[in-house]
Amino acid sequence: MIKFTVTRQINASLETVWEALNDFGDIQRWNPSISKSELTTTGPVGKGSTRHCDFKPLGGVNERIDVYEPNSRMTINLYETFKLPISSAEADFKIEARDGGTSLTLDYCYMPNPLGKLLKGTTDKQMRRGIEGLADSLLAESEAMGVG
Repeated sequence: MIKFTVTRQINASLETVWEALNDFGDIQRWNPSISKSELTTTGPVGKGSTRHCDFKPLGGVNERIDVYEPNSRMTINLYETFKLPISSAEADFKIEARDGGTSLTLDYCYMPNPLGKLLKGTTDKQMRRGIEGLADSLLAESEAMGVG
């Protein structure tokens, strides 16, 4: 597994950041790298909820929430991937109130598949760029929600 951490200080309340993160089935609304997302389970979002996401320009994932602690932590398991250089991944979002806003720590780990291992340097750059973009998109959405 390859691991790295992304941090952001978000100028929005903890509750606002959680509201954006908790909109689990509609992530394509605020993450420009996702062309389509939808819940694949029914009921309220929580531990065990699943979704499918399609990426731009191609590829997709099936994901499940493995840890769900409202206003604190959400761990998402990317348990099935399609046309991507990874076979699995985990995104662990931790948020806490800090300095009049919210601190985000996003620990990410992934397992490259044979293609990802062959293209190791490219895969690493692509994954880091994608997760940095995810954190930036969550920041932008949370701050826009906090203004409205």
